[in-house]
Amino acid sequence: MSTAPISPAHSAAGGHQPPTGAEAPGGSCLVECRNLSRFFGDFAALRRVDLRLPAGQLLMLLGPNGAGKSTLLRVLAGALRPSSGQVWIGGFAWGTPEARRLTGFLAHESLLHPKLTVAENLRYYATLHGAAADAPARSLRRVGGEHLAHLRVSALSQGMRQKATLARCLLHAPRVLLLDEPFASLDRATVSDLRRLLVELRDGGMTMIASTHTPEVLADLANAELLMERGRVRCT
Repeated sequence: MSTAPISPAHSAAGGHQPPTGAEAPGGSCLVECRNLSRFFGDFAALRRVDLRLPAGQLLMLLGPNGAGKSTLLRVLAGALRPSSGQVWIGGFAWGTPEARRLTGFLAHESLLHPKLTVAENLRYYATLHGAAADAPARSLRRVGGEHLAHLRVSALSQGMRQKATLARCLLHAPRVLLLDEPFASLDRATVSDLRRLLVELRDGGMTMIASTHTPEVLADLANAELLMERGRVRCT
C-alpha cells in the first residue's frame, strides 16, 4: 500500500483566519487541501492538513475517536466551512456549485425520510441534483438494491439502509466519494457487497476517502492510508 499521493500535515495549529483564494491545482489531482484547519471555538479539530489525492485512488482514513476523521470528511464534502487554508475538488474551490456536484458523502446519517419509500427518497434527491429521471433506478441497480425501491425506509435493516444511502450518494454521478465509517454495524453479506462496489467504483476512476475503525476490511482495497491524531495527519 502506497502513501505517495499524500502530503503529510504540518505540526503547527495555525490561526483562525478565514479561507482565502489561491491558484487552483492542476493535473489529475481530484482532492487537494493546503494548510487546512478547522476550529470549534479554541479547539483545533484539524491542524494545517495537507492532502493530495489523484483520480482512481481509495484512501483509508484511520485514527481513534476524536482524531478529526469525520471533521475532515465533512469539510471536504462542503458541510463544514474551513477556518483557514484551501480546499479544491476536481480543481474547483471549496463551496462552489461545481465542487459540490463532484462530491458524494456517506455520513453517519442516511438523510432518507423514514416515512417515504426508497424510490420516493431517491426521486426527491434526483430532483435536487438535477439528475436524469432514470437516475434513481440506475443508482439502485449499481448498489444491488433494486428490491428496495418500494420499501419504506423505516422498515429497512441496517444493511438495506446503507445500500439505499449509497444509492442516494451516487445519484448525481460524483467523481469523489467520501465515506464515514461505511462498514459500521453491517453483516458479512453486506460488507462483501460493499467491498465489491468500492472496487468497481475505484477501478472506474472514482476517488474515494473512507474512514474506518476496522482497517482489515479495507486494507487490501486501499491505495494509501492516513493516520489522524489530534487533528493532525500522519503518513503510515
